[in-house]
Parts: sequence; structure tokens; C-alpha cells
Amino acid sequence: MTGPLTGLERLLADPARADGWGRVGLLTNPSGVTGDLTPSAVALQRVGVPLVRLFGPEHGVDGSGAPGEAPDAGTDAASGLPTSVLYHLTDAETAGRLAGLDTLLVDLVDVGVRFYTYISTVRDVLRAARALGLRVVILDRPNPIGFTVEGPPLQRPEFRSFVGVTQALPLRHGLTLGEVARVLAAEEDTLVDVIPTDAPDGWHPGRPWVPPSPNLPDLTNIHLYPGTCLIEALDASEGRGTALPFRLVGAPGVDAPALAAEVNRRDLGVTARPAYFTPTTSKHAGQRCAGVQLHDTGRPLRVLPLGLTLFTALEAAGAKRNPDWLQKLLGVPADTVPSSPDAALTALAGWQAAGGAAALSLRPFWLYPRQGDPS
Repeated sequence: MTGPLTGLERLLADPARADGWGRVGLLTNPSGVTGDLTPSAVALQRVGVPLVRLFGPEHGVDGSGAPGEAPDAGTDAASGLPTSVLYHLTDAETAGRLAGLDTLLVDLVDVGVRFYTYISTVRDVLRAARALGLRVVILDRPNPIGFTVEGPPLQRPEFRSFVGVTQALPLRHGLTLGEVARVLAAEEDTLVDVIPTDAPDGWHPGRPWVPPSPNLPDLTNIHLYPGTCLIEALDASEGRGTALPFRLVGAPGVDAPALAAEVNRRDLGVTARPAYFTPTTSKHAGQRCAGVQLHDTGRPLRVLPLGLTLFTALEAAGAKRNPDWLQKLLGVPADTVPSSPDAALTALAGWQAAGGAAALSLRPFWLYPRQGDPS
């Protein structure tokens, strides 16, 4: 293997690390592959790691589930191993499915955002590990959107949910999954091991991208996701059910040219083009929507200002907010989120300061140096 290595590839290069691990499970999905696209389960079997079962997060081991689903295929076609899912279970259910293992490996692409549910499944695994005496080993991978931090942590305990299981993380947290697991392990009073990745700050150049979930098909979507996912808290479409999820946003009756102009008058790192689309699933399925398609300009992307601009502009155009979901995603009380773009961007400055302070408090859990950090 050439180029930067992931934690998986480090283990494959030195499989003696697994000596004494006993009965081994693997939490993974289609994003868990080597640089030549060999599934991690198959690659680990080839070097003698004694895998006995695979586990999947949201969308399942094979990635076939829609948002909020985790189908269990029963058997993994590539490795022949039995499968289970670990999505949105009770503590007792998670522990029951992991019982009998000595070690659980985790090989998943996380996308660097607090509300992505793979973090929540890792938290559940760590809780079960504490009860079972299970070793958990994260095979770390790079954070595809890098170490930049944006947005606040959850400001109130009642905002915690399966899309935000900890108040420690800013919205865009700037950590790898291994580092997040260290934060969660400390909160759960348990241990976690991490096999580190090379070059953790951004996706490895030349490494194939395998979507970690159905609506994040490429790196453009990944970079927009922390901002445009806020549209989930409106009755507008964030592009689910189209070929361009999180790049198309809109709703029936929106003035598309006016929405594009509102985005384009700000330096947000994208060009918004008036667009018209009909989602096949999710919100407004079968209805003609008007809105914008977001195009990368190559300029620095200001993804949270972009998301708030779109959210508030769509709200001004008649979209209705879901206050509960907004505060679970954004992390602040819904009644403190203004209804105009200018006011929202002013409020964002304070939220950013809170996120920056939270990020610095997580320094003890870092595994990798940060640019400009004196330590």
C-alpha cells in the first residue's frame, strides 16, 4: 500500500497487534475498505484476524438502509460472516448483541459532524463495553472535512438525542472518530484503544470515496452537509430524494431567483443557481420544488453561515421551522435563532466563540497535532 495509511491498513501491515484479542467483532459498513477497495472484513480475514461477526450502524452493514433504517442482511456476502445491527438500541439490547465477544473493532468513515449518528452508535458500544469487559479498538480514518471547528456545542442537556449524544462537541467538531471515541469513553468511564491514521486532517488524496451513507455520495456533499443539514429543521427539502442531496434545497412556491440572490450577495464560498426539482422521497415527494443548487467555486467554504442563510431565507419565504429538531441539530434554543439572514449571522459569532472554547477543552483527547497549536 502506498500513500497515507488508515488505522485499518496499519493493522493489516502488523496483524500481530491482534494476538490475544480473542473473539473479534467488527462494526463497519461499505465505507470500511482498504485503498484498493477491499472490504475491511475480508482484508482482516486474509491476515488471520479471528472475526466472528459483523455489526452495522444506521443503514446497516451493507449500507442498503434509508435514513433512520438499519436493515440486517443476516450474512455478509463478501466475508460470509453473520451480521447484526447496532442502531438506536437500548443499552441492554446493545450489550446483548455484543455478548460473547472479547474485542470489537470499529472501521467507519465518520463525517466530522456532531449529528451524524455513527458517533452515537460508538457511544452505545462503549457503554456496553464497560458492562461486558469488552475491548473496543477504533481503526481510525481521516476526518474528511478536516480539523476546522464551526458552530456551538449543545447548550442544554435537554437537547441531547441520538443526533447529539454529548454536549462536549461543537457542531462541526474537527476531530477524527478515534478522537471522538476518546471523548465519549471519558464520559462513559471506560477505555478505548485507537490505531491511528496517517494524515488525519482531510480526505487522503487519491483514496477512493465510498459513501458512508446513502445521501452523502461524494466529497462535495460532505463539505456542504454541516450547513445544509439544518434545512432538515424546516418543512423545506434539503434535496433528499434527488440526485443532489444537500446541494439542492427548496420548497414549493419559493422564489428561486430571489433565494439565489440572497446567497450570492454574501461571500460564502458557493454560487447558488436557481433550480427546480421534484423529490421522489422524503419531504415534498412528488411535488415540484423551487430553490437553489449550490456549486463549489473553489473559494473557502463558510458552511455554517451558508446553512443559516438558506434556513432563514427559506423561512422568510414561508417555510415553517421545527423548533425541537432545530435545537437538536444546531445546539441552541430555537427561540434564539433569528428569522432573518443578517440577524442569524450576527448571532452566529457568539455561537462560534462557544464552539471554539469547547474545541480547545478537548485538547487532552487529541491524537494528532493541529496547525498553529503551540503544544
